[in-house]
Amino acid sequence: MYLINARLRAPEIEGRLVPPEGRMPAPELRRLLMALARPQDQLEHVYSEASPVGVDFGLFLRQSTLDAAESVAIRLFLRLLGTAPELGGWSLTDCGTDLTLALTQLEASDGEACQRPAIAAR
Repeated sequence: MYLINARLRAPEIEGRLVPPEGRMPAPELRRLLMALARPQDQLEHVYSEASPVGVDFGLFLRQSTLDAAESVAIRLFLRLLGTAPELGGWSLTDCGTDLTLALTQLEASDGEACQRPAIAAR
């Protein structure tokens, strides 16, 4: 299973973001995304949270590879944006994993983050 992070950016009117009270709420977007998922997408869970620029998501996808999970996530968001007229002007600005952060944390721990205590003690 892979966790894919994504961000939908709210539309702008006259160069300013639509205020949060004028946007579709994050829980409603989450429900709509779940409803649009197909069995082959293997979407297990969606987390959504409003952000200053739109809505941030965490998608848990049961796919065989990271590339497959990222591709499914992108297709899901494009399906969402293409299906819901109330999302006119919204855009997908980020969609993927933050491998740079994960590798930085692994490097900082000298690889110990990946070792089980019994293995590290040998």
